[in-house]
Amino acid sequence: MNRKSIILYTLAILMVAGCARYKDISIENIAISQFNMTSLSTARVRISATLNNPAGGKLQLTGMNGIIRIKDKQIAEFSLDSAIVFTPRSISTGEGTISLKISNMSVLFSGVVDLDESLLEQIRMDIDALVKSRGMRHKLKLQDIPAKNLLEL
Repeated sequence: MNRKSIILYTLAILMVAGCARYKDISIENIAISQFNMTSLSTARVRISATLNNPAGGKLQLTGMNGIIRIKDKQIAEFSLDSAIVFTPRSISTGEGTISLKISNMSVLFSGVVDLDESLLEQIRMDIDALVKSRGMRHKLKLQDIPAKNLLEL
C-alpha cells in the first residue's frame, strides 16, 4: 500500500506542477479582419485573436461567448463559431469566425452616447472563453473590459 501511495502522490504533484501555467493564459487582443452583416440584426465577424500561451501544449480556443454593452445596456451578444488553435509557450495569433446578434441599438441613437472616437472607451465587453489542451479545460472570464483595451481596429 505504501508504494501505491507514493506513486499517487508523485503523480498528483506532477499534475499540479504541469497545470500551474494554465492560470497565466490570457487573451492579448482581438483584431477584426472582416465584418459582414447577414441580416438587419446579425453579422459574421472574422477575427484574429492573440493569446499568451505559457503552457507546454497546443491550446484550442473552443468556445467564446459574450455580450457588448454601452452605458450598462446590452446592445449585442456574440459567440465563436470555429475553434482557434494557438502554439505552445508563446504569444501566437489564430483566426476564427464569430456570430454577432444585435439586440438593442437604441442606445446609440438616443443621444446619451457620443458618436466619436471616445465610443470605444464607452463600449464594455463581458467574455467567457473555454480553452482546451491535452484533455484539460480552462475557463477564462473577462468582466467589464473596455473594448479599447481588447479590440484592435
